[in-house]
Amino acid sequence: MSLTSEIFLLREDGERHVLGIEEDDRPDGADLAGPESWRTKVWGSPSIRRIGARFLPALVDVDDGDVVAPGHIPAFLSEIALVRAELTRLATETRPPDRTVEQHARHIESRLNGIEASARYARRLGAGLLIW
Repeated sequence: MSLTSEIFLLREDGERHVLGIEEDDRPDGADLAGPESWRTKVWGSPSIRRIGARFLPALVDVDDGDVVAPGHIPAFLSEIALVRAELTRLATETRPPDRTVEQHARHIESRLNGIEASARYARRLGAGLLIW
């Protein structure tokens, strides 16, 4: 199973409306946020918490994946930049035994690219981001 980043709009009644395929203009695969195991092993790891991330570690603690409310997208984009700046450290500390640090860093970076693109798309729509 894989984690995906989904865009949601808030309705007038406060409920979330997750964009369906016909409403979502992102290319196929742009929503991938990593394997399910990354919920705890990468995005929720002690390593990512040490570098100061607060949104991505929330994946560990929430049931519905509600990571970023519409008004918090700019702060989330700043967090992604922070994670990128510490990518080698994060990859070194969370690397699975069957990958090199460089391979793992590229995998993390590719997922960050998708998450960032999703967050930028959400910002343009005035929407929020779910990762589940």
